[in-house]
Amino acid sequence: MPGFRLVHLSDVHVWKYEFNPLRLMNKRAVGMAALLLGRARRFRMERLRQVVERVESLAPDHVLITGDLTTTALAEEFALAFEALRPLLRSPERATVVPGNHDRYTRGSARGRRFERSFGPFLGGETFPWLRFVADRTAVLALDPSRPHLSARGRLPAAQLAAARELWEANRADVDRLVVACHYPIAAPPGLEEELAWKRLENADELTAWLATIGPHLYCCGHVHHAWAFTPPALPDEVCLNAGAPLLLDRRGDDPPGFLEIVLDGGDVAVTHHGWTGARWIERPMARRPGFFARRSPETSIAAPG
Repeated sequence: MPGFRLVHLSDVHVWKYEFNPLRLMNKRAVGMAALLLGRARRFRMERLRQVVERVESLAPDHVLITGDLTTTALAEEFALAFEALRPLLRSPERATVVPGNHDRYTRGSARGRRFERSFGPFLGGETFPWLRFVADRTAVLALDPSRPHLSARGRLPAAQLAAARELWEANRADVDRLVVACHYPIAAPPGLEEELAWKRLENADELTAWLATIGPHLYCCGHVHHAWAFTPPALPDEVCLNAGAPLLLDRRGDDPPGFLEIVLDGGDVAVTHHGWTGARWIERPMARRPGFFARRSPETSIAAPG
């Protein structure tokens, strides 16, 4: 099976000020207050072009964006996000996008399917869950627990989880390398559990129980603005990958903003974080899992390279 280079981006958080009172009679007023109180200074939109150029330089086979492209789900934010990311979105066959909670920020934006209207060609279906093949026997299974809610917590509807089980069973014989795309992490590495707790996926235990049955997979997420690659104790067949927030200021210098480069070579997985120090790009190896996908059951296992 040929090598496959996937770039994982998340939490771009394109923002725009809005002062029209008629558009602030909902949760968006909270978002605007946060922007005025400092969020706008922390998310440096002028750097987005540099991020896109860095991704382009890698010539990825596919780009996966796991939500929060916007900040308050304004139509103008969606338009700005699409225009800024356009070089990465030239072909629906080469890019996949799923929403985050900020893309469903208000009931009106969710009811109006503003995310779908903006990024519909880069989704694998009209409703979640969906599964799309992005390379030979390599698929993305997308979930959407995001919702317009006063808190940042998500919840995966029971019907969506049941449909995901059915979808996987219908396709598993044709999939050797599975990437689950979901904005919400179901676990966080040591030191970040508290940050996830207040904006967690409320029924993460239910999703975890099912993921534990599907065999080796990558779980690409965002939501917590830290890049990571780790295997949750409850999911020994998972590599959980968070791309972080590429435009966020790194004030302490220990968590440079950027994105993940994921190379799949046969059954092997290698993950590199591309981070911006404020002066230059650096590359940090995050995970290397030789033979990771080759652990799938014999009847569907892939051949090792070479």
